[in-house]
Amino acid sequence: MPSINNLTHEQIREINCMKILQFLRKNHEATKSELEKILGVSHTTVNSYTQTLLDRGFVTPFGTADSNGGRKPVIIRLLPNARYAFGVNVSPKYVSLALVNLQGDIVDSTEFTYSFNLGLPGSLTQIKEHIFTMLDHHKIEREKVLGVGMAFPGLVDGTMLEYIPNLNIKKYCLKNFEEELGLDIFPENEADPAAYAEYVIGKGGDLDDFVYVSIAEGIGTGIMIDHCIFRGNRKRAGEFGHLKVSDVKLRCNCGRYGCWELFASKRALLKDSSNTINEVEYLQKLFHDYNNNVPSAVLKIEEYVHYLFSGLEAISLTLDPSCIIIGGDLGDYMQQLIDIGVKKLKLTDNFYGYESIKIMSSAIKENAALLGAALLPFEKVFNFQKVDFKARFN
Repeated sequence: MPSINNLTHEQIREINCMKILQFLRKNHEATKSELEKILGVSHTTVNSYTQTLLDRGFVTPFGTADSNGGRKPVIIRLLPNARYAFGVNVSPKYVSLALVNLQGDIVDSTEFTYSFNLGLPGSLTQIKEHIFTMLDHHKIEREKVLGVGMAFPGLVDGTMLEYIPNLNIKKYCLKNFEEELGLDIFPENEADPAAYAEYVIGKGGDLDDFVYVSIAEGIGTGIMIDHCIFRGNRKRAGEFGHLKVSDVKLRCNCGRYGCWELFASKRALLKDSSNTINEVEYLQKLFHDYNNNVPSAVLKIEEYVHYLFSGLEAISLTLDPSCIIIGGDLGDYMQQLIDIGVKKLKLTDNFYGYESIKIMSSAIKENAALLGAALLPFEKVFNFQKVDFKARFN
């Protein structure tokens, strides 16, 4: 984004309108006098900005607030259904899809099994059909949909799925799907949308930087720096799941040996489960046995925690974040795993020089990637740091 000294009046107007929308998304409503203080502009200027947002259908007047004297201040409220976006999360087991409004509320959602027989093309056809069905059912005009965020467990560059090992996908272009859909798509590695969701509606909102670790079938990491996702030169930053943490000759789907996700993913924790018990029941029994000091459960979980913290140490040494937030598919068990590593095994005592880095569980649990994918299209409305003003106004 150009420096503030090089911005035109129209660009400054757009930035301030976005700041108003950011505030309203977080606080639902505000008086014009509050907006004056937040933006540091005059009452006349705030009136101009709010009128612009009113004309675009984003906000509405909502009565007046109490006053100690003089004219009562007008309340401005965000219209949640002014715009919509879809989020899609594709994993080796299932595909989930959600329709979300401007406030981040889930309007509709569905889920279906990922079919390796039909492959990704079959799933994309189902995604498209579900999107059209939801739009028709809720009578939403296509113009009100800002796009479709998509989360994949692998390397993504624009509309190109470079390498998704757990889905057996290499060099798959989504451009035709985008054209058939008639909506902008925003494909990402699944950890990046999850990190973005944690920033917008989770524990990361007040942090300048943090690393989000997604523990699912594999392990992904999303990096937030200065309130933006850091993707790296080729959009491959954060592939810590394929960091070598063991000399055990166990081969990963990526082709390497000893990758972190082989030892610290949800799949690793479930590797000894039988077909006679489902995942939920297995984890319940495993942690119940651990809490009752059953030796086999203690050995399994503490070995898992050692591997988990080996990767966290590498992240700390490499990125020096203010905080590491861990989410994904282990839900409420994650906080217990963190407590075992920090309080019982005292593994952070070995993070020499980095012991102060906070490690905490996600506030969003299993749905972070899906919610984050749905929130990504709203960046063009809320995040002035991501808007190409030169392209927009020239």
